[in-house]
Amino acid sequence: MKFTKELLKSLVDSGQEVCIFSKEASILFSDFSRNDFNNFSTRSYYLWKNQERPIPLSVVIKIVEKLNLKSLEVEYFSTKGGNKIKLPNEENVSFCYFLGVVLGDGCIIHSIRGNRNSWSIQITSNSIEKIKYFRKLILELFEAKTVFYHVKNYYNLHIFSKPLAMILANKYEIPIGLKYEKIKVPEIVKKRQGWKKGFIKGVFECDGNIYNYRCKKSVQLRQKSKDFLIGVREICKDIGIFFHEPYYDKANNSWVLWTCKKSVVGNFIKKISDFKIEAPVTQPG
Repeated sequence: MKFTKELLKSLVDSGQEVCIFSKEASILFSDFSRNDFNNFSTRSYYLWKNQERPIPLSVVIKIVEKLNLKSLEVEYFSTKGGNKIKLPNEENVSFCYFLGVVLGDGCIIHSIRGNRNSWSIQITSNSIEKIKYFRKLILELFEAKTVFYHVKNYYNLHIFSKPLAMILANKYEIPIGLKYEKIKVPEIVKKRQGWKKGFIKGVFECDGNIYNYRCKKSVQLRQKSKDFLIGVREICKDIGIFFHEPYYDKANNSWVLWTCKKSVVGNFIKKISDFKIEAPVTQPG
């Protein structure tokens, strides 16, 4: 996946340094000499050049700026050469579904305790079957391992990956922490019908349900953020599913998209509930 110079710079923070595996960056080392990189050994330089060791972002940014590049192709990210994560083609429906899941029942956690600076993505569910499915999806999408914990009546699934957490925050504008009022629909999912369906399905499977209301099937999606639901409503309208404006449910302190209109419910089931998320296709490594 291509990453802009600005985005690569945004992945720098005070903790352990983010590193990348990039064929393009390794090839560009031929334009430099060992003396261009202070504080690194000759061995490190040749390992980067031969794609045998991840390249620190401080070095990558220096290359990008010296060659006046606008973007760089990156295959893998890691932290100090640790567990690698691979970014899939963001145009995959399954990736858009993942974004919906994170914005539905997930959050990005960043904590600093003394010298420890940790990042993770957390997804919560009361279904162990869902947790198992999410684990498989995340492994296929990012080649990333996950752990989960049973807490009372639900499960917390964690992806401990600083690069992925920072990319979701900086590239896809998913807020850090439980900032419900700031969430919004990522721009990437608005570009094609399949991406819209995948995203809405992810949100619905976390924050929605279909139930009987006065002997009629009804659909609802519930969220703390009115603006987010307005964005979801607009996407639904784009694919021919017409909800009314979200209303405020004072008893549950949340906003709701709801309908019991037979044609709309049937359309939602056909286009979203029954929509199949195919196995993700990753970019060549």
